[in-house]
Amino acid sequence: MAPAPFAWLLLGLVFGQAPSEAKDAAEPRIPFEQFTVQDELGRSITAYLAPPPRASAGQRLPVILFITGSGCQSVWTRHEKGVNAGLQGLLYQLAQGRARILVVEKPGVKPLDTPKRFGGAQDGSREFLEEHTLARWATANAAALKEVLARPDIDPQRVLVVGHSEGGIVAARVAAEVPAVTHVAPLSCAGVTQLFSLVELARRRAPEGQGDAAAQAVYAEWAKIRAKPDSIDDFWMGHPYRRWSTFMSASVIAELHRSKARVYVAHGTADEADSIIGFDVMLAELLAAGRDVTAERVEGGDHGFGVKGQSGMQRVCGNVVEWFLK
Repeated sequence: MAPAPFAWLLLGLVFGQAPSEAKDAAEPRIPFEQFTVQDELGRSITAYLAPPPRASAGQRLPVILFITGSGCQSVWTRHEKGVNAGLQGLLYQLAQGRARILVVEKPGVKPLDTPKRFGGAQDGSREFLEEHTLARWATANAAALKEVLARPDIDPQRVLVVGHSEGGIVAARVAAEVPAVTHVAPLSCAGVTQLFSLVELARRRAPEGQGDAAAQAVYAEWAKIRAKPDSIDDFWMGHPYRRWSTFMSASVIAELHRSKARVYVAHGTADEADSIIGFDVMLAELLAAGRDVTAERVEGGDHGFGVKGQSGMQRVCGNVVEWFLK
């Protein structure tokens, strides 16, 4: 949910080409099964499902839908030695064959699209700029998830949707709109509106005595966005007004209240992309409503849960996977 450049994260998980393909293949090999599905808006959505482990023949496995953060990059990006797998690759490793991993390509993004600027939309196609709104992106993910849940090798009663940063609010929206979702994990995304988060962060970063002016500058930009909510030609912090008008006004709290899924939330106290205050508000609101919530507040953690230069993403994602599968 954060503005660029904080909302993207690529891990050092690289899938190369199979030996028989390495010499002649023009493109790196994407290691998941690729499929397409038509969503409720009539669009052809590209998605990828991790292959089943050999030992699971005839066994129905749970599914984990991962929703990436902001930006116009593909979920699979080019690497000099193959394909960079992102967080879906990490989840695949952590699941150890106990669940199938599903990830969806953003409409307007082609497989292996690797822009010069990650996390933003400056290099995005016109189609991407038109399509990337909260509602339309959630609809794409919901369509892919429903398609997978109809498969005979998937357990439709054990479904996790996990999203990082911008993907967190999309995950909450999908959980609200697909009743089959049993678990949802919005990670590193403030529970309140992103407008609140950006204002709070602006105050925090401002020099002493200039906090109010910094906050008013954010509100002024929001007024411009509201005046032209569908513009894909006007940009702010790497994204068009059309994107900001939908994501910035929505609330993870409100979306989670619409679902019955169990919730796992995690946030770093030193996150400079989304407000820890918003996280604390979200946790209190959910607990006050009697929801089943597991919370992880990473002291000193940044947007990727790193502390003092040491990455914490693998540990947090591991905790989420074990919470889901226990």
